[in-house]
Amino acid sequence: MLDRLDREILGILMRDARIPLSTVAKTLDVAPATIHQRVRRLTERGVIRGSRLLVDWETLGLPVVAVVSLALDEAGKMREAADRLAAIDHVQSCFAITGEFDLMLVVRAGSSEHLGEVLQTIRSTVPGRSRTNVVLTTYYEGRIPGLTEVADG
Repeated sequence: MLDRLDREILGILMRDARIPLSTVAKTLDVAPATIHQRVRRLTERGVIRGSRLLVDWETLGLPVVAVVSLALDEAGKMREAADRLAAIDHVQSCFAITGEFDLMLVVRAGSSEHLGEVLQTIRSTVPGRSRTNVVLTTYYEGRIPGLTEVADG
């Protein structure tokens, strides 16, 4: 169960994981020890599983983003397929989905040609039918949903 304070702490940390906990305490008008205890408890319970950097993919040489949908030849083998796909460096995310396809991947590549190479690797790693959509413009990504509106329970 997460209470209002836990949700407020998480909201602040999700926007900036590097913010000092003392600043979180001041922002929420709570004792620093309370914030430290709450964060430790949230981490121990697995609510907080780490922190990440937001990077400029274009600057890193990976400006091409594609969403790849896969219908697997091996029914019921989604976990195994996902594990094999995790070995491909440019597969950023993998989701089990409903509908016509079994898995949805987010792929980052350096160019259209490079994307073609990554797609060949995906197809040889996990046989099946696929559909690829290339992202033309990213208006936003990684938005943080409001946690304070979520009902306790």
